[in-house]
Amino acid sequence: MLFVDREEELSVLEDAYRSGKPELVIVYGRRRMGKTYLLARFARGRRWVYLVVNYAERRAALEDLARQLSHQVELPYPPRVESFTDLYRVLGGLGVRLVVIDEFQRLHGTGGVAELQSSWDGFLGGRGPMLVLSGSSVGMMERIGLSQESPLYGRATRILRVGPMGYRAARMFTPRYGEEDRVRVYAVFGGVPGYLARLDDSLGLRENLYRLVFGPGAPLREEPLMLLSMELREPSRYMRILEAIAGGATRLGEIAGKAGVPVSEMGKYLGVLERELGLVERRYPLGEEGRRGRARYYLADPFTRFWFSQVFPRWNMLERGLHRRALEEAWGEIDLYASHAFEEVALEHFSLLARLGRVDASRIGRWWRRDVELDLVALSSDGGTLYVGEVKWTRRPVGRSVLYRLASRAEALPWRPRRTVYVLYSRSGFTFQGGGDVMLFSLGDVASLFEEHRPLVEGRG
Repeated sequence: MLFVDREEELSVLEDAYRSGKPELVIVYGRRRMGKTYLLARFARGRRWVYLVVNYAERRAALEDLARQLSHQVELPYPPRVESFTDLYRVLGGLGVRLVVIDEFQRLHGTGGVAELQSSWDGFLGGRGPMLVLSGSSVGMMERIGLSQESPLYGRATRILRVGPMGYRAARMFTPRYGEEDRVRVYAVFGGVPGYLARLDDSLGLRENLYRLVFGPGAPLREEPLMLLSMELREPSRYMRILEAIAGGATRLGEIAGKAGVPVSEMGKYLGVLERELGLVERRYPLGEEGRRGRARYYLADPFTRFWFSQVFPRWNMLERGLHRRALEEAWGEIDLYASHAFEEVALEHFSLLARLGRVDASRIGRWWRRDVELDLVALSSDGGTLYVGEVKWTRRPVGRSVLYRLASRAEALPWRPRRTVYVLYSRSGFTFQGGGDVMLFSLGDVASLFEEHRPLVEGRG
């Protein structure tokens, strides 16, 4: 198994472990983000107890958790567990420093959450172990731990939302691929460790797509369907919304019209997809965050975008056994997805340059108005320098004409800085030299910086 990045998350957990104080840590994020693997990596070399809630019914959950505990810890006598308070009391008296309860959201409605609150206030919070509550139902975990109506509100000492990795980390899962194919992998699977870990980079990307998505018995063929059905009460309506966004609808009314959902109800559905599942992203032009009518909606998860654009429309073909034909049709559009992914890679690269102090940029994003769209716009900390960027995923090197068009479109921006720097990203390099107020980055330059600042990698690779 490969463990990549998650250095910030490990640092938070280490700080909690070494604090010497009572710690109640909430770790949550949607399925496939590697939460359990992260906690196992953190616990490595430590004495700990790991329990997973397999049942949402009180008696079944209690019996199962007590059984799991007895298999992990030698006790002088079988524990008497007739309530969750009994269970928490046993956990507090084990003498271990770390206890993890996974899929904790399943205890909602069993009494286990309320009894944890009274146990934490009564005895666990004073001398008990570091208690980590982990869950994959984002909305439920937020209601359990972060909502003011929750019994645990205000008790959590650390809160970690585990999301997808950026490209700098995702590329480490396929060390035998060239950089172009690494971008294509990111375009399809994004930064979700549970997807990336399934890739076999001794095979080409096309064959991996067949094996994981399009072929008979492919493990990820129904992944979005499973996610939506597990998390939502009305998956079909959410599917229509996701399908509309994948088809190019970005504005609220446009999405509502294509999905057949009243505009008045769109806020509710998009809120769930955005905040609870992380599948939808709301974007604003830089400098217009929160401005009414300026938001656009996109699919934040690349695999969801790819699935609704390339897999779901070919479902009938897959059902009829035309697996290879469906794959070949989708493969013909792979570089369209790579071009979108390269824009994200460029933004990540430029943000890393800013963190390293190699460019003076404190606000970084995109900008659009009417028929003008700019892939990258950034402002220096004093507002005196404006960076304007274009990202090109083309087979041929980029020439000066692209720079001239970028300078022309930049005139639509509302800022009038002392200095404007033009930033070009190209998959295949350039026909001219940069310098001065022109910064040029090829895909090779991007890869070099990410190699220079490699994330933590343990295992193969």
